[in-house]
Amino acid sequence: MKKTKKLTKAAAVQQHKSHRFILLGCILLIVALVIILAATYALPTIANKQRLNRIATIYSSLELSDTFILQNEQVFGDKRVYDYDKSRTFSSAKYYVYPAKVDETMKILDAAATKAGFVKFDEPYPGAVDLQYHYKSAKNEYLRISVSSKLRNDAFQNSFLMTGNYKDEDFKIDPNAGPSEVTVKVNLDDNNE
Repeated sequence: MKKTKKLTKAAAVQQHKSHRFILLGCILLIVALVIILAATYALPTIANKQRLNRIATIYSSLELSDTFILQNEQVFGDKRVYDYDKSRTFSSAKYYVYPAKVDETMKILDAAATKAGFVKFDEPYPGAVDLQYHYKSAKNEYLRISVSSKLRNDAFQNSFLMTGNYKDEDFKIDPNAGPSEVTVKVNLDDNNE
């Protein structure tokens, strides 16, 4: 009978070791899952913050004076891909009003972009009423600057809102008349917007 007890004790010790091994394995598995989940959520957050900081740096590098009055902004660090075209991403944007004619405003903005290290590579609609220039940095970052007449834009918008049509006199407003509405878009990925 003593021999049977010894076997039972040995089996109990072995079973206890097995339970400890299984428990240790479960704990390690849980720790690994927590690390994987944390990395899954932390890494994009870090990347988004880095992108947001870079976008903010680009806007700051333009050194726009306080006379550029910020009206609205949609600035974000996450990479927002178009649903219908995964090769395109949305740009961050800031919208300003500036107290000068359209051509004068664009000269100031062109000089600011150039001073910030951007090179103009495209004017997509030469001769258009609204001005738009595209710029690129040495790091393949894109800047789009659009300038139009606030006076003219408001007249068209107001006519349409009030009557559902445009008035003939709206078309007679000088497209270079100030103040200017300005849109500055930054995209770290492409110039597809």
